[in-house]
Amino acid sequence: MSPPRRRLAGRILASLAAALALARGPAARAEEAPGAIIFNKAEAAGIGEPLRQDPALLRSFPACPADTFARERPVWRRAFAPRRPTERRCAREPAACFVLCTRWSNAPACFDLALAFEHHSLDVPDILDKERLYALACAGGFPAGCTNRAAGIRNGGYAADPFRDAPRADTDACLARSFRLDCDRRGAWGCAMLGQAYRLGEGVLAEASRARAAFDMACAINPDFAACAFAKRQVAEMDAPPDSADDAP
Repeated sequence: MSPPRRRLAGRILASLAAALALARGPAARAEEAPGAIIFNKAEAAGIGEPLRQDPALLRSFPACPADTFARERPVWRRAFAPRRPTERRCAREPAACFVLCTRWSNAPACFDLALAFEHHSLDVPDILDKERLYALACAGGFPAGCTNRAAGIRNGGYAADPFRDAPRADTDACLARSFRLDCDRRGAWGCAMLGQAYRLGEGVLAEASRARAAFDMACAINPDFAACAFAKRQVAEMDAPPDSADDAP
C-alpha cells in the first residue's frame, strides 16, 4: 500500500474509532466509589420540558410498554451497543445523561436517569418524568425499562399517566405482557412481577405453578438482587397457612 493510501486508511480507522466511542457514550468514572449520591437538582429541572416534547416519548408513552420495545432503537445502534453510564453519574450529570438518552439513543442512559429521578423524587418538579424516562428506555431496547414503566402504571396512580383511566382488564394484560418480555430476556424484576401477576391473576389466569416458576427464575437470575427478595416474600405468603380469623364461624 502506498504512503498516501496508508495515511487515508489510518484516518478512516481513527474516525470510526472516534464515532464508536461517541456512540457508546462516556465511560463510568473511576471516582464513582460507594457513598452518598449527589443529585443535581438544577440540571434535572431543566430536563422536564424537552423530555415531554421528545418525539420518541410522544410516540411511546401512551402505548403499552411491550408494544414499544426497541421500536425507537435506530439501525446503527444495533451495531454499536451503548455503554451504560450508571445511576450515580446520571444523578450528578442529568443533562449529559439526557443527551445520551435522546440524541444518542442510549437506552441504558434513559434507564439510569430514570432511577436517579425515582430515588430523588422529592427533588424533581414532576415525578412522572421518571415514568417518561422508563418509557424511553423500553422503546430504546432496554427491557428493564419496560418492567419499570409497567410497574409504574400498576402502582403509581399518577393523575397525568395516560393509563390512569384505561380499562383495567386491558391494562393488566398489557402489564403482564411487559413483565414477560423482560423475564424472557433474563430480567429478574420482570420475572418477579410476572410471578405476582400469575399469583394474583392480573392480566393472566391465576396459576400458582406458573407464579412459583417465575419467582424461582427471578432468584436464579440473581439471588442477591432485590427482585429475588421480593419473590421469596411472595412465595412465603403463598405457603403461609390460612389466617385463623378466616376459619372462624
